[in-house]
Amino acid sequence: MIRIVLPLAVIVLLLFTPLFSADTSEVGGIVKPNTVTGMDYVGDTLKCWTAGKFSIVGDCAPEAGKLGLAIFAAIFVSAVAAGIGVLGLFPIIGRLTSAITTLAGVVVIAGVGFYILSNLGGDHGGGVQWGSYLSGGGGLLTLISGLSGMRGR
Repeated sequence: MIRIVLPLAVIVLLLFTPLFSADTSEVGGIVKPNTVTGMDYVGDTLKCWTAGKFSIVGDCAPEAGKLGLAIFAAIFVSAVAAGIGVLGLFPIIGRLTSAITTLAGVVVIAGVGFYILSNLGGDHGGGVQWGSYLSGGGGLLTLISGLSGMRGR
């Protein structure tokens, strides 16, 4: 069950938590930083995929080039791991789902790590927000869960 919940939690973290914040703006006398979520990177791509157009180029491409592609890869692999994790509730397929969950954890850690390191090396390096780090932690927990399942737990 945890191999279903953790990838779904990573998807929620990547889509809806603040990943980056840079410039501030004033609205109605309140100074507030402009934050970016994963939905800002992959929102158009997800709309295309839910409409049945399975593409990551052209109008369906993630925003910001490789950064958006890293976020999309983490979301996509986590969704596949959660979907196959449902099949893993049957005893015969359990080890296969553990391997895919482990792979999803590795991809999430790599994607979020690339995102964080790319932004830390940029002009606004201090703008990396808590959602980025929490998503990486969720990827680590997903990896540990997959490895634990391969041991037969």
